[in-house]
Amino acid sequence: MEKEYTLSELISALLKRVWIIILFVVIFTVGAFLITRFLVEKKYTASVSMYVAPNTAGSEVIAAASLSDLNYAQKVVNTYIEILMTNAFMESVAQKDGLDFSAAQLKRMVDIKAVNQTEIFKISVTTSNPQLSLQLANTIAEMAPEKIIQIKDADAVRVVDPAVLPAAPSSPNLMRNTAVGALLGLVLSVLLVILLDWLDIRIKDEEDFKKHYSVPLLGAVPKFTGTSGG
Repeated sequence: MEKEYTLSELISALLKRVWIIILFVVIFTVGAFLITRFLVEKKYTASVSMYVAPNTAGSEVIAAASLSDLNYAQKVVNTYIEILMTNAFMESVAQKDGLDFSAAQLKRMVDIKAVNQTEIFKISVTTSNPQLSLQLANTIAEMAPEKIIQIKDADAVRVVDPAVLPAAPSSPNLMRNTAVGALLGLVLSVLLVILLDWLDIRIKDEEDFKKHYSVPLLGAVPKFTGTSGG
């Protein structure tokens, strides 16, 4: 027996088992909060922004003349980012800090992105230790100028926004995860209520019978709501 729901019937089915919806939302919300707060490992991010000025006496001036300033800055900075993400540079960072990290491990901790397609790029280091994040960010900022100048002829590589010790974790996002848990509980509970109602093939009343069967109704047992006399 197939069921088709009108909007009013769907609302009625949800209200009939609204306790399931409330229970699921509460459980998933509290669960997401507790898991995020106490079980998910906290991560801390330290970031440093750097500016690279191209050498005005070098061959890059010719390239700059043929390209717009915006395109030129974007191409140059992307090159710098690739240089700093090489295995050789990451290994030198680990050696300088005396850390037992491979180049692949450091790459997973480090994120380098251009800032709004300018000559500025931002280096972000994310680890489970705020002091380690700061240490690595500072080491990369210290070693980056020499590495870039070795490969590309640049006048200056300067820190424009130094790294600071992270005061709070960058992840996980407690509020977002809690909200996602509440939403997930709501969606799953609504689907469960609809499934339970769809599997319930009992005839509830005369209208329910007429909707599913094309046979004449001979009679119905009335509901007695009165109280019996003494």
